[in-house]
Amino acid sequence: MSKDSSGKPNELSSGGSRYHQVYPTLDERQLAILERYGERRKLKTNDILYSEGDRHTAMFAVLSGTIEVIRASVQGPRLLGTHGPGSFTGEVATLAGRAAVATTRVVSDCEVIVIDEESLRALVIAEAELSETIMRAYILRRVAFIQGQHVGLVVIGSTSSAPTLRLRHFLSRNGEPSAYFDIVEHAEAMELLMHYGATEADIPVVITLQGVVLRQPSHRAVADAIGLSPDRLNGEHFDLVVVGAGPAGLAAAVYAASEGLKVAVLDAKAPGGQAGTSSKIENYFGFPTGISGQALAGRGLSQCRKFGAEVGVPIEALTIDCTDASFHMGLDQDECVYARAVVIATGARYRKPDLPRLEHFEGRGIYYSATFMEGAFCKNEELIVVGGGNSAGQAVVFLARFARHVHVVIRGDGLSASMSDYLIRRINATTNITLHTRTQIVELCGESKLEAIKWDRQGQVEQKPIQHVFLFLGAQPNTRWLGDCVALDKDGFVLTGADTGDSWQAERPPHDLETSRPGVFAAGDVRSGSVKRVAAAVGEGAAAIQAIHQYLAR
Repeated sequence: MSKDSSGKPNELSSGGSRYHQVYPTLDERQLAILERYGERRKLKTNDILYSEGDRHTAMFAVLSGTIEVIRASVQGPRLLGTHGPGSFTGEVATLAGRAAVATTRVVSDCEVIVIDEESLRALVIAEAELSETIMRAYILRRVAFIQGQHVGLVVIGSTSSAPTLRLRHFLSRNGEPSAYFDIVEHAEAMELLMHYGATEADIPVVITLQGVVLRQPSHRAVADAIGLSPDRLNGEHFDLVVVGAGPAGLAAAVYAASEGLKVAVLDAKAPGGQAGTSSKIENYFGFPTGISGQALAGRGLSQCRKFGAEVGVPIEALTIDCTDASFHMGLDQDECVYARAVVIATGARYRKPDLPRLEHFEGRGIYYSATFMEGAFCKNEELIVVGGGNSAGQAVVFLARFARHVHVVIRGDGLSASMSDYLIRRINATTNITLHTRTQIVELCGESKLEAIKWDRQGQVEQKPIQHVFLFLGAQPNTRWLGDCVALDKDGFVLTGADTGDSWQAERPPHDLETSRPGVFAAGDVRSGSVKRVAAAVGEGAAAIQAIHQYLAR
């Protein structure tokens, strides 16, 4: 692998002006600040600072000598490069105590400053200028890691397997790249299965860096195996537990943690919520050229970790006991947490149409998100997007870059009632997009995968050879897990503030974002009457924290 004159790695960075942001060299003044938060230590050649997969690793700043960084891959161990004086180790997962993405070894006798996890978090909060340098480097290293082609995690599956598609989505949205081998497209896939004692019936199969083979694993099993899930959550007590890591939940966590509360954020899938699947959000304040939902969620996640919030993914909240002053929350895997206050930010999921065999075709022609993965499936083909909201519009514009033609299907007479004007203009200006009003799909056709659809176009039923359908229909709130803890409206969304009416359970009036149960708040799409926009969700998540401070002060 090539290196620059300082001996630092340049494979993981994209070069250019960002290189020295990814691998900055700290000066003596900055190193002196680091030493206030850590301790000097001398290391000998071949000493291991930490190994790939280790959790709760320290940050090491090199004062003298050199260290090398090695990462496992399907081709064997790869030298990513070396760090010399002024360099420091780590990336954003270091702040959260997650698994190290590489092994770091001393090449020549070193003197280093060792800063443990807790002290590192204190440093990035207290030292604004140095924090900016470290956080920028950590974020860009994670981006480089995601984009790197030499990754250790192997997934073997099939494009016609819905569990394979869901697993690949889970890894992608959580910033965990993998080497994917398809049993149909890649001859070596079957060889890998045989080598690791697995069969085609076991897919999706995951092979970890340590050679552990997971057959048809749950997302939690994969997260546990690769060090993505938290290991210090079960039974913990928090000032605030936020359920849902979409824009509302992440915003609530950032503001609460930055103001000194002990915070946990739980999400069953990935940071970002529905917004995290958006290919490009162009009407969010401060981003005139737009930003992808995953990039926005990634920035929010980094802020959460900077301020010390515990982000638990994939952790699903199953129950909440509201009978005590300290809320007891039952999680999957027979785990639990306790909270003095709760923010419900579980958002909404897309509604499924009443179509026979819909679930049979999920991941085999029926999709609920539009990412580069699905775009590759649909290259130069015709496809249908069902829905008239902004999420559907963003998907249409994005998929038109890959597909031969995109058909937009809505039951109404137009898009203006539910879609932003800039998206409507873009759809109208794109030659390979056609809008079909007063139209709905009435039948899905095919055996192992979707081969055609039948649609009712203004009273005429026709069959069309479409193999890819994207559904972005309405919204159903994720509130079933709440039981009877808080009052809901007729559609299942959480009532807050004055709307709680007679269901309010205290003598004082409720705060605007407080549910019928004092101490339990709701923000974002899950809340009755919410605007269903990213900016509004972020605002509600932030606004809830002021009321929570007042509640906790009682």
